[in-house]
Amino acid sequence: MEPIYLAAIAFCSSMFTACAGLGGGILLLALMLQIFPPNVVIPLHGITQFFSNASRALILRQFIVRQYVVPFTIGSLIGVIAFIPLIALFNQVIGSLILGVFILIATWRPSYLKLRSVHATVSGAITGGLGLILGAIGPLAMSAHPKEAWSKEQIVSNHATVMACQHGLKVVAFTAIGINLIDYTKELFGLIIGASIGTYVGTRLLKRISDDRFKMALNIVLTFLALRMIYENILLLVIN
Repeated sequence: MEPIYLAAIAFCSSMFTACAGLGGGILLLALMLQIFPPNVVIPLHGITQFFSNASRALILRQFIVRQYVVPFTIGSLIGVIAFIPLIALFNQVIGSLILGVFILIATWRPSYLKLRSVHATVSGAITGGLGLILGAIGPLAMSAHPKEAWSKEQIVSNHATVMACQHGLKVVAFTAIGINLIDYTKELFGLIIGASIGTYVGTRLLKRISDDRFKMALNIVLTFLALRMIYENILLLVIN
């Protein structure tokens, strides 16, 4: 596919994420699965999402809560290292199905899981490891953040920061096991440019949304993504 079309896709997904907090990563992953060979989709998606989230974190850097981001990132590194040997063994369909149910509970009944009382290092380790296998793990990480205590800018900036770290670690891990993306340089360039511009536009739009409306919209997006994940993976189980 021409880089200009890939740039448009990345632009729309990044703009959506900057406005809604998340969702664009899974949208981008679903579209990329229709375009690229399966073995390069998650690495390409990881690089694109790294630049998208890093640019968003940079724009909103004054809202980053370092006491949360640092231990979350350390945990992410531990999780990525621990999960590398499991890449070939993990059942992605079952994992995604469980993940969808988990996100629903964490969004609407967090007290059942006490997820937000877990130390950020543990949250980082779990989401970092699963991200290596499942690709777009943003909804799970978002459900673990202490969103009630944060403004919409803090939610977007801190989520973008930890996601940039996780995607960066994921790219390093895939490079270490020998995945080569040199043949996709033009496509990758288009994705990165589109994602960066989409982030800039989206963060400008974010300022026009109230905190209450943002948090309600965020929960609705999380619910939609979780239900979609559950539905699609149940279908895969039935078909297979």
